[in-house]
Amino acid sequence: MVRSISNNYTASEGGYPIQLIAIQPDSDIKNALHLNTSSKRLEFYYDSNYRTFYPGAGVLNLTAVEETKDVKTNQITIELNGVPNTIIPVLKNYNGIGGIVTIWQGWMNDDSDSVNESTDYPYTGVYIKWKGVIYSHSVNEENQEFGKIKISLECKNILGTILDSTNGRFTSDSSFKKTSAGDRSMEFVSAMATFNPKFGQE
Repeated sequence: MVRSISNNYTASEGGYPIQLIAIQPDSDIKNALHLNTSSKRLEFYYDSNYRTFYPGAGVLNLTAVEETKDVKTNQITIELNGVPNTIIPVLKNYNGIGGIVTIWQGWMNDDSDSVNESTDYPYTGVYIKWKGVIYSHSVNEENQEFGKIKISLECKNILGTILDSTNGRFTSDSSFKKTSAGDRSMEFVSAMATFNPKFGQE
């Protein structure tokens, strides 16, 4: 079951929904890619600074972000079409796995007369809709112009990444020996898997 988010921004103002997307492949914010799904260049304040989000219409494809009733969101795919193939050597040497992806939801106001003005803020009701990490990426030349490629980023939301991860030490004899060869404190723990204490038996 998908939880729908109602809003009153599209009713009277005649606006339409947009997404602001920040793809930050490493800890340096200067390497982040900022795009939006409209045809305007937009300024948006986050991370203690105003950032320019460039229009991604016709270049950016984004799968639907669905939030389930148990507060989990499906993984998403972000596609960048028409990227020059000269970027391939850079991608081979640069690993963005684990980079942070943030998606904000907002609504554009069609009454705005300014187009492509970085000082214009023709949107309202912005909130963080999705946040996750890049866990794989691929390059494809299918259905692209000559010399162009499509970059696909497979992303998992942070909550799902935490719930699916395996961390810490296992309570097995071999696991404890990895940090201390002489540690025998878990020597008999494996027997507990099949041990029947017969509680309550006469």
